[in-house]
Amino acid sequence: MKPLCSILLSLLVVAFCAQEQSTAIGFYTTGLEHYNHQNYKDAIAEYTKAIELNPNFAEAFFQRGCAKHNAEDYKGAIDDFNTSINLQPKNELFYKQRASSKTMLKDYNGAISDCDEAILIKNDYDKAYALRGILKIEMGEISGCKDLEKAGEYGYNNAPIFLKKYCMK
Repeated sequence: MKPLCSILLSLLVVAFCAQEQSTAIGFYTTGLEHYNHQNYKDAIAEYTKAIELNPNFAEAFFQRGCAKHNAEDYKGAIDDFNTSINLQPKNELFYKQRASSKTMLKDYNGAISDCDEAILIKNDYDKAYALRGILKIEMGEISGCKDLEKAGEYGYNNAPIFLKKYCMK
């Protein structure tokens, strides 16, 4: 009888965890809907509910960071991107988005380091090359033009515009 109780208890725990996960996903999905309608305050609230139910939900931290970034809470965005990176350290998008928030706070060296990390993870990450190139140029480093060229090679559509603006004199 004891093994049967143990099995039933295990099944109940698994079912409860699955229910919490689906609820977290439900809040996350609702957050995405708010985000897509540029309702960042409500998106942040929904992502927060998802995170409360699943504190290891890297994508919820990431999306909440994106919503905070768009709501101009760059420090809060960076905090969420830090958590998403801690949970999934090999996701290049997390680094690139953190670089964007650091750029808004004028932490250009930190943003370049994040772009470097994103490119280490995904060597052909066009947007990371583009951001890093623009930041380097803004800091007076001509090597930024090479990054913009790489961005164009990897498919970044605006690379020719930036190359013309910054690199062709």
